Amino acid sequence: MFTNASTKDPVLAFGAAALGAALWLQAGVASAVPPCPTWFPDFRCDRHGRYDGFVPPMMHPYLFEDPFITTGINVVGIWHEHPDDSILQGGRNAPDELTEQGNLWIAAIQARVAITDRLQFIATKDGWVDFSPGLSLIDEDEGFTDITAGFKYAVIDDRENDFILSPSLRYQIDIGDHGVRQGNGDGVFIPDISVGWGLDAFHVLADFGGQFPIDTDAQSTALFYHLHLDYAVHQYFVPFFEVGGFQYLDGGDGSTRAKLKGGGHIEFGAAQALFGTDPEEGYDYANLGSRGVAGEHVAAWAAGVRVPVTRHLILGAAYERPLTDNRDVLEQRVSAHVTLEF
Repeated sequence: MFTNASTKDPVLAFGAAALGAALWLQAGVASAVPPCPTWFPDFRCDRHGRYDGFVPPMMHPYLFEDPFITTGINVVGIWHEHPDDSILQGGRNAPDELTEQGNLWIAAIQARVAITDRLQFIATKDGWVDFSPGLSLIDEDEGFTDITAGFKYAVIDDRENDFILSPSLRYQIDIGDHGVRQGNGDGVFIPDISVGWGLDAFHVLADFGGQFPIDTDAQSTALFYHLHLDYAVHQYFVPFFEVGGFQYLDGGDGSTRAKLKGGGHIEFGAAQALFGTDPEEGYDYANLGSRGVAGEHVAAWAAGVRVPVTRHLILGAAYERPLTDNRDVLEQRVSAHVTLEF
């Protein structure tokens, strides 16, 4: 057809040749660009595991795992103050000369890798702790936390309707430093299921899980839950409100030890009895294996803002306070996150 057109009309001949060249060039370009793989992340692909408009949660970062399958790191900084009636702040019966402001600082880096579009490796607990107890008999210390890692899988991934559901299973390796309330068990299994849903600029994240230690004398058993609500006021300004808590199913035997100033140790169970504190646990940060916590419920709220600087870089700040009369070891907390993900 093109040959006949070219002999009768030069314009048609030129058009046919141009069309053929364009089709050839398009085919060549398509063959030169590799397809976007589904096995391990490829940063050349315009793909992001987090749905547009959603931001990561901030409360209880060692436990609250959102459902998205991403690759990246989350840098976490926390200042945490203990309440006056906690054994870590001194307890109700401690003499004034034995008490001072009790707090700790945490710096951590979480890592996540999307193995496929649905399967993700997660390393959610690590970090360095500077621990200053309020009871001055207990020695100040600094050191590493335990390490928690595992896998998450998106069972439902409905991006069109902004709905995702992902169960996960993590294992906490108790190899942290005893001086900062870590390393006091034989490991903890942490199953969890998380969900995300959005409607325009409004977004919901939630999860429900548990902490099941191998050594139930050394560590307590608990269920945990979280709810995150946010509304994207602006592309670069996303305020949020979160609620989370713990329901303790079983306590330990109180044998976890704290290092005393000048040498020696004291069991937390004995210290709590001596200084008149209520049964308390280590909140999201530690598992003290305390006696008498079975049946106790602890809840808190957090409010803050996320700032998506780009699609891949999200800053965040939050303030946290207890909701229930039983505060565990939380008086107040300030957190800052820097999230880089793909």
